[in-house]
Order: sequence, then C-alpha cells, then structure tokens
Amino acid sequence: MQRSNWKKIAGSLILASAVAVPGMVLAGDHGQHHGKGHHRQEMFDRMADKLELTEGQRAQLEANRDANRAARQELRKEMHELREQVREALDAGADQATLDSLAAKLGALEIEKMQQRRERHEEFQAILTDEQKAKLEQMHSERRERRKERRQRRADSE
Repeated sequence: MQRSNWKKIAGSLILASAVAVPGMVLAGDHGQHHGKGHHRQEMFDRMADKLELTEGQRAQLEANRDANRAARQELRKEMHELREQVREALDAGADQATLDSLAAKLGALEIEKMQQRRERHEEFQAILTDEQKAKLEQMHSERRERRKERRQRRADSE
C-alpha cells in the first residue's frame, strides 16, 4: 500500500511538471543555468513581436521577471538539493517512510513552483490588452493543434 502511494506521488509530480511546462515559455527565464537563456530571450522576443507589445509592456515584463528571479533561483536550488537527497536515499535502500517524507517535501516544492508560475502568468495577463489576450489565446490554440498533428504523425508512423 505504501509503495503504491509513492508511485502515485511520483506520477503526480511528473504529470504536474508536464502540465506546467507550456507556461514556462511565458513565465520568464527558466533554464538559463543550462545555457538556454539566449534561446528563451529569442522566444520571448518572437512572442512579444507577434503580440505587438509596446516598449512599456516589454519593460514591465522584464521588470517582473527580474523581480522574481531570486525566488525562482532559490526554489530551483531547493528542488535540486531535494532531488539529490531522493537519489541518495534510493541508492542507499532507504525505507518507505523516508522516501514518502522526501516525496511529500518534493511535492510541496512542486506546488510552490506551480503557484509562482501561476502568479507570473497572472502578472503577464494583467499587462496585456484584450486584443493581445485574444491573440495569445489564438497562438496557444495553434500550438496545441500543431502538437496534436505531430502526435498523430508519430502514431501513424509507428
């Protein structure tokens, strides 16, 4: 029964991460520590151009991103350290109670990350005009459709 709970928690964390990833594009500079900051900036610039953001809107988004940077970095550091503890516990053959405790802590950090992402998304939405929000939704719909088509092509080729 306890092993089943661990699997449910791990599955939930994976699912939560997968669901949250699309929002990262709009949310800020995730991944810069992996050398992808330049790519993220290009994506942001492309999106800003498509939405026809004003210089004021761009500046506000940059200010919001910069203001939240320290909190994002701290959370990322905590999650990295906790994942390392999980790996070490698994390698050491830790008991289920220890793994469950680590999983609960990791789950709490995932929730915090999702909450931060939601807050950044709301800040982003607050800056947009109604026309820009509609355009953004259209862009999201088109992206979802392209993903759906890619998945279908992959399924057909298997």
